[in-house]
Amino acid sequence: MAIHRKLTTVARRDAVYLGCAVALAAAGCSAFNPAFLNLIAPGGGDAFITLPNPPGFVVLALVNNAQVDESLVNYLNQRLNLTGPQLAELRPRVRMRLRITYSDGTFQTVEVIDGSGNFVDPNFNAQSLPDLNQNDLTNVVARCDVASIALEPGTNIEVFVPVPLIGFQLVEITTGTVVTSEFRPRTQILPQFRALQIDDVDADGNTVLRRNIDVRDVLSPTTNVVCGSVVAVVVDGVLSVPFLRGVPDNDAPSFDQDDAATVASIGGRFEFRVSVQ
Repeated sequence: MAIHRKLTTVARRDAVYLGCAVALAAAGCSAFNPAFLNLIAPGGGDAFITLPNPPGFVVLALVNNAQVDESLVNYLNQRLNLTGPQLAELRPRVRMRLRITYSDGTFQTVEVIDGSGNFVDPNFNAQSLPDLNQNDLTNVVARCDVASIALEPGTNIEVFVPVPLIGFQLVEITTGTVVTSEFRPRTQILPQFRALQIDDVDADGNTVLRRNIDVRDVLSPTTNVVCGSVVAVVVDGVLSVPFLRGVPDNDAPSFDQDDAATVASIGGRFEFRVSVQ
């Protein structure tokens, strides 16, 4: 049985729920790759293999239903020339570190990642971005006594921004008695994983600065996970970058670095939820 698969559409998500449930009910530990179990099983995969019919498992899966903004696709595809099927399969590359805590207080931290690993400006190939494709783990298997699953404390969910961004600043230029304003390039942000930030809110819960995640759409801890469950961390949303208009000879992704709202929105807008089957 192949548990390690891409889960990038709603149909595949539903299929993996059913497939995992059937597999967990019908298969013993030998159905899983021992090297795969080593990622998560305390004591290594051999701790499972020595048991002919262990109590069961919990499957943790990352389900990426997010999309890429059309403006970004159009801009980058001029350089990539992706085919229709490749464009249809595009997903933002999202990664997160999850802590699986067991009932005895021990825990394991795993990094899961999903999304298109080749959707990047060709001037910045994968060799210059060593962490872009070093991991391709979308789901893991844990023993049954799971007390909670949560985002690793002190970490952020990240999305890969696949293009360089130019930061402009509006400056005044005086020529004699004439004062004009124009945008001048000041900074450049290279393609990289960018931490997604939660909206700033005031004491009454009102949004004062819109960032990447609404306070109601953050990833909440999941507790008391029943043996045999498939716990899916579902990602929805859109990867996007700004395009600053009105700058001569510039059609590249860019922004006014003094525009706090635009800077805060870089990376797009996302929602996270947990579905337990």
